[in-house]
Amino acid sequence: MLGSEAWPHEAPPPPLAGFSFSPLSSQWAHRDPVVDLSLLLAATNPDLVRLPIYWETVEPSPDRLDFSSVDALLEAVVLHNERASNQTRVVLTIGARNFLYPELHEPAWAGPRQQPHLNQMQSGRAYRSYIDSSILRYRGSPLLYAWQVENEPFDYVVNDLTGDDQIQPAQLAWEIDEVHRLDPGRQAMTTTFDGWNVAIDTFQLFAEPLESWLGVPLSGHPADALAAGDVLGLDLYVDGPSVPLRFTSPALRSEWKAQAIEFWAAQAAAQKKQLWLAEVQAAPWGTALHGFTPADLIASAAGYRRQPVQVVLMWGADTWLQDPAWLSAGAQAMAILRAQ
Repeated sequence: MLGSEAWPHEAPPPPLAGFSFSPLSSQWAHRDPVVDLSLLLAATNPDLVRLPIYWETVEPSPDRLDFSSVDALLEAVVLHNERASNQTRVVLTIGARNFLYPELHEPAWAGPRQQPHLNQMQSGRAYRSYIDSSILRYRGSPLLYAWQVENEPFDYVVNDLTGDDQIQPAQLAWEIDEVHRLDPGRQAMTTTFDGWNVAIDTFQLFAEPLESWLGVPLSGHPADALAAGDVLGLDLYVDGPSVPLRFTSPALRSEWKAQAIEFWAAQAAAQKKQLWLAEVQAAPWGTALHGFTPADLIASAAGYRRQPVQVVLMWGADTWLQDPAWLSAGAQAMAILRAQ
């Protein structure tokens, strides 16, 4: 249950590496999101950047769509590519569940932020216009690499703004089908997190009654997310208040994550699908003095480089602009991941 020994093996082809960026982080800090994204692009020159299409932002009323905030971020990527040797592309995230707090980005006009009302709203004309219009607007962009459909849709996110916020399987299936129908040929990823180590993932996959017997959730929903989309995106955090067994070191917990990556990569390959690391911790959690460090990020990147994944996206890049040590570590981690 707590083991970490694994034989090293030859590194697979390098993944595409990049980071996630939400304009909300800049807005909360009273900064310009376009300026912040431009600075991060210039400093790291990523292969990919993940950007949100927030329902609450682009559909401010049920009869109006406004994509100007998304267009501005894409224009920043275009301008970066005009002077960069490495061309950056984007993963666009659609759905009521989208990345960054409070996870459920539902507009105020949509009513109660919980099920079953959420599912009723997602089945309505306004929400479906948001989904279809997003796909149709950006499917022709040469920047677009793939779609992410919902964020951790099967996982219950506990916060003070939402109730039961899990996305219904039928609704997620409709959204993924819309990506396939309106933008055939592009992949649809959806995300979740794994257990604290590969033993928990194995129990969940092959001995599901164990969770019911223990009475506590031991993992996210990687098997369900893998079955739902073309790509399984794993969210990997090794330090934070919700991370179990924090008496262990970040290095050991990163090794557990590397073993889980190998396990789920094999499951994905068996279904002829890909495994991406959708959120790799690349910033400390809050102000903890003895938590995740820049050195831990670099070490974890070296471990993940030896795993068979196609994309690695770092989480926390919005904090790098305030700390040169983290900005340098993020750039180094990307270089390690992309090394031949």
